Amino acid sequence: MNQTEIRKAFPTFKNDSTLVYLDNAATTQKPQTMLERIMHYYTYENANIHRGNYPLSNHALEIYEQSKQSVCDWIDANDREEIVYTKSSTEAVNLLAHICEGIVKPGNNIVTTELEHSSNYFPWKELCKKTGAEFRVAKANPQGCIEEGDIQHFIDKNTKIVTVTGMSNVTGFMPDLLSICKTAHKYGALLAVDGTQLVAHKKISVKKLDCDFMFFSAHKMYGPMGLGILYGKKSLLNSLPPFLLGGGMVSFCDHNKLCYQSGSLKYEAGTQNLSAAAGMKATIDFLQENQFDKLLENERQLAAKMRAAVSEIEGIKILNAQNDSPIFIFEAEHMGAYDLGVMLGLRNIAIRCGAHCAYPFMKRIKKQSVCRISLGIYNNDEDLYRLTSILKECKIR
Repeated sequence: MNQTEIRKAFPTFKNDSTLVYLDNAATTQKPQTMLERIMHYYTYENANIHRGNYPLSNHALEIYEQSKQSVCDWIDANDREEIVYTKSSTEAVNLLAHICEGIVKPGNNIVTTELEHSSNYFPWKELCKKTGAEFRVAKANPQGCIEEGDIQHFIDKNTKIVTVTGMSNVTGFMPDLLSICKTAHKYGALLAVDGTQLVAHKKISVKKLDCDFMFFSAHKMYGPMGLGILYGKKSLLNSLPPFLLGGGMVSFCDHNKLCYQSGSLKYEAGTQNLSAAAGMKATIDFLQENQFDKLLENERQLAAKMRAAVSEIEGIKILNAQNDSPIFIFEAEHMGAYDLGVMLGLRNIAIRCGAHCAYPFMKRIKKQSVCRISLGIYNNDEDLYRLTSILKECKIR
């Protein structure tokens, strides 16, 4: 199925056929089947899980567990107990930084990069500040890449955690995660991967990658808002402390003793977003049924064509180096990024402008704001034509 056909499955485009939506790195549009699944849950299946002891509650628990199993299979994890549900990817990484506090001491270090989203930068920087550990940051080059070996250069016997993006939300750069993982594990460090952009543009196997943790958001891969995912190896989840205390995460308690649930349940205190869990499974089913791998190949080909077409427009400069990345940034010679974004918005073309929550990289390229185009599986040649035609029409030079 090509992008034009898959587009029909997303009601946003039925509602507004003129919309050119190129802001998928911020959030993706939602397929009709996912929306219907959420509505069906609230209409016919709404109940809370755990200890309900009646059919509707038991059915809701089954929905929740099926959702986790679907995510487990999607990323090729070993066990659905390795899948923790949070409210967002940002919450997932903050949870992770919090529970890792006990393994980081003065004299240790945490390694990351200048390409990180704020959510995978500031929690670790703050953890180093609290523990007295060193915060090591691999530099990006002005084209939005990190040279081979630059991350590994910072990893040594005192490294406790390496945390790195799987795909930059600004430049689309994908580091060699396998190589980084091998180096981290060679020195006994844990590897955490920000998969927030990666999972929307590439099929991932956490088994093959052998990362210790990965986190991402449902809403950036065509799923519902309000659901984040933290994958963690079960042995690590069992050994690390909980983040929140409350209902659902306790297996036994009296006045003198408190025992936690094992695996992911230890990190899921309180009521979960059950409708979003149902929607997440429906989203994965939708992607599988529509041959996700082929949709991604179509997306990659369109990205290469769109980048080439935009780069030929006089007065436009593309700033990152990845030729077929679904994400690229650009600027106009004589127009600010915000003004260019507004101009396109008035013509119903949605892009994003700003620092993109990537302040270290923006400082590296000495920019306050740039324009970003990010593609999804439903973007097509008509979107390319509309974008380039309007950029050419407007006197940006």
